[in-house]
Amino acid sequence: MARRAWGALVAAGLILAGCSAAPMANYPTASSPTPTPAVTAPPGGVLLTDAGFSFAPAGFSIPAGLTPASSTNLSELVTVVFDGKDGAGVYDYLKANLDGMGCPIAASSSDSITWNCGVWAGGFTMTSRQAALTLRRMAG
Repeated sequence: MARRAWGALVAAGLILAGCSAAPMANYPTASSPTPTPAVTAPPGGVLLTDAGFSFAPAGFSIPAGLTPASSTNLSELVTVVFDGKDGAGVYDYLKANLDGMGCPIAASSSDSITWNCGVWAGGFTMTSRQAALTLRRMAG
């Protein structure tokens, strides 16, 4: 009986020794998260989330340095209203950068743009007096 116990103990020791000899670097652990790439705005832009819009889609940006006339920051709706004099700059920025933000343009004219960003649908329109950007979370 003692031989069996001794044999089992030796076998268990060999198994444990074999497992502990393997380098731990080859095994992922719960404490080693997968790195995620940092989201940055295109040159001349600022992420809406960095501008205080907590419900804006990640990675969505507008031209830096503008002061919105008014805004809405809701879980299903984000709007930013600009003075009309800023409209052309916002329009040009969006036309140049929407695709890079993962928001392909669905339609555009000389004063408006519509796009989709995953679960978000967006639009921008401008007049000489006001310009407005709207992002609406779609049901899904």
